[in-house]
Amino acid sequence: MSSKKVRFYVATSMHGSIETETFRLKEDLNIDFANLTPKELEDEVTEAFDKWLTSNIDAGWLIEEGKE
Repeated sequence: MSSKKVRFYVATSMHGSIETETFRLKEDLNIDFANLTPKELEDEVTEAFDKWLTSNIDAGWLIEEGKE
């Protein structure tokens, strides 16, 4: 059975801000694509992407007191 890959990426509008990483579904993400329906595969990849995304983005917000 051939290995399928998925590439995750995230970027902002700033030049050079893209982060990409490629994973093999079965070997790297433990997703047995041969035994999943297309919807199940989408759900599994989405879950893996969400985990990857949260480990690659540092984001938030804060309120600052400013001088006018």
